[in-house]
Amino acid sequence: MIYRLGILSISLLTVGCVSTSNVLELGRDTYTVSATADGFRDAASARQSAFKTGSEKCNSLGKKFLLTNENVANTRMGIDTTVTLYFRCLDERDSEYVRPNLQKAPDLRIESK
Repeated sequence: MIYRLGILSISLLTVGCVSTSNVLELGRDTYTVSATADGFRDAASARQSAFKTGSEKCNSLGKKFLLTNENVANTRMGIDTTVTLYFRCLDERDSEYVRPNLQKAPDLRIESK
């Protein structure tokens, strides 16, 4: 029995996990969701979980998912990866439901004073 419990514990530790937040409403038709992958999972797992959760939210409203922004950050001393999505849930006929024009935000801002 103890042997089986030990094997189960080791298996759970090496599998890793992805933790996904609840979808938060930021404003009219605008939402955010975050997912964090621990050191045993890759960033793609967190990204996939966040997209799935966001899409499910829009589907529950009878609307379409439109990504507006995405942020990827190393967390917990660089061990974990957190993906944060900002998105809108729009009706398919909404004039703003178009192909997204995504551009990466600058990592560095230089100011001259």
